[in-house]
Amino acid sequence: MNNSANENLRELLAGFTDEAAARQMAEDIKKGEEILGAYKSPQPDERVLAEVKKNVAAALRRRRTVVLQKRILNAAAVAAVIVVSVLALIRYGNLQNSQQTKMLATAISARVWDGADDADVTVLKAEIENIQSELSGIQSDSISNGGTNSAAGDLETELIEVNGDMWKG
Repeated sequence: MNNSANENLRELLAGFTDEAAARQMAEDIKKGEEILGAYKSPQPDERVLAEVKKNVAAALRRRRTVVLQKRILNAAAVAAVIVVSVLALIRYGNLQNSQQTKMLATAISARVWDGADDADVTVLKAEIENIQSELSGIQSDSISNGGTNSAAGDLETELIEVNGDMWKG
């Protein structure tokens, strides 16, 4: 260990212990490195090194294959869920709306759909417009008089009934 590295090590150790103990520890570490430096480290046999490299390469290939298989299986599962969902939506998605449409269509008489009740529809529309004009006249009178009128409530109730009768057929 060179002198500056030895001083840095001693300063570091002095942060944990007193100065004398830090100096002794740095000397012990320096002597240990000198002893280890006197002997060369053993080199692995070339056959053993080649065998380890071959085993690592095989393990990496197996791992890549397993990861690829998992990704493919996950993608297939997601695709299957999407296909089943789309088919279910196509088959059953608008079932509630179609049933509501059928119920509404049966509630209105076929004559109205065919246009045979044009005269009845015209009469009902005229009644509605008449009630609306009377209602607006009564409301404007009650606003100018500053009070409320029970006739306005009666007309409003009649308007609601006529609107309901129009769709009953």
